Amino acid sequence: MQIRLNLQQLSAFLTLAGVGSFGDAAEALGVSQPALSRTIQQIENKLGARLFDRDTRKLRLTPAGERLEPLARRLLQDYQDAFVEFDDFVAGREGVVRIAAFPSVAAMLLPSTLVRFRERHPKVRIQIWEDVGLPVHRAVLEGRADIGLTTPPPITSDLRYRPLLRDEIVLVCRTDDMLARREEHDWSIFAARTFISPSTETGLRAMIDQALEQAGVSANPLLDCKQPTTIGALVNAGLGIAALSRLTLAQLDSPALAYRKLRNPNVARSIGVVTHAARSLAPAARLFLKELNAQARQLAPSIDGEPHGTDPS
Repeated sequence: MQIRLNLQQLSAFLTLAGVGSFGDAAEALGVSQPALSRTIQQIENKLGARLFDRDTRKLRLTPAGERLEPLARRLLQDYQDAFVEFDDFVAGREGVVRIAAFPSVAAMLLPSTLVRFRERHPKVRIQIWEDVGLPVHRAVLEGRADIGLTTPPPITSDLRYRPLLRDEIVLVCRTDDMLARREEHDWSIFAARTFISPSTETGLRAMIDQALEQAGVSANPLLDCKQPTTIGALVNAGLGIAALSRLTLAQLDSPALAYRKLRNPNVARSIGVVTHAARSLAPAARLFLKELNAQARQLAPSIDGEPHGTDPS
C-alpha cells in the first residue's frame, strides 16, 4: 500500500483543522502562510479529495476532512507511542532479560539481585532457565539466553567471560559429627568415611576427583547425586559426608549441617558472567548486570570467608 502522507503533512492538516485559520496555523507551525497553503494543496492532490471548505471568515472541514481527522490523530499518536516505547527500551525501562544459570548461582545470587532490579525497572521481564555446565554455555552461544551465570567457557568459544565470585569446595557433614569440631580438614578424610559425591555429569565432580587425585586419596563414592539438595538430605540422614561448593549451600539451608574448609589442596571454581562476544546486550540486560555486580560484591565475603555452620564446641 502506498503511503499517502508524511508526518509533516499530517501535522499541518491537524493544526489547520484545529485553529481554522491559515495565518494562525502557519504561525503555530513556524512556516509562512503561502508554504502552508501549498502543503494543504499537496495533501488534497495526493488524497484526491478536498479537505477544507473556505470562505471569507473561517475554514471548515469537508466530509472527507472530518473522516481524515481522527485517522490522522491516531497515526500521529501511534508514531509518538512507538518512539516512547523505543525510548523506554533504550533507557532499559522495558525489555526482556533472559538468564541461564547454575541452580546454585540462581539460588544464592539471583533473589537479592531481582528484588533490587525490579524495584528500579518494574516493566522489564526476567526469564530464568537453570542447568549445569555446558548447557548454560550453549544457551548463550545459540542466542536462547542473553546472560549465563556459570563457570568459564572453553577459550576457543565465541563467548566472553567475566568472573564474579570464587566458589570454594568445602566439606559437608552433620553438626553432631566429630568433623564439625575442627575448622578445616585434609581431603584424606574421604578415604576413611563414606563419601556421597556429585554425579559424574557435573563439573563439580570433576573438580573433586582432581583434588582427590592430587591429594593421593582413593575414595569410592557410596552414591552419585546430581542435585545438591539430595546430597544434603543424605548427609543429614547420617549416610555419609560430602564435598560441595559454597554456592550450593544456599540450596541446602539446613541447621543440621556444618560446612568446613578443605585443604591440601584448596579447591575453588570461578563463577561469572558469560555473554556472546559477537552480540550486543540490550540496555535492560546491561542494567541487570550492573545490579548483579553490586549484589555479587556484597555476597563475596560470605562466599570467600569462613565456612558456615555450627561452631565447633
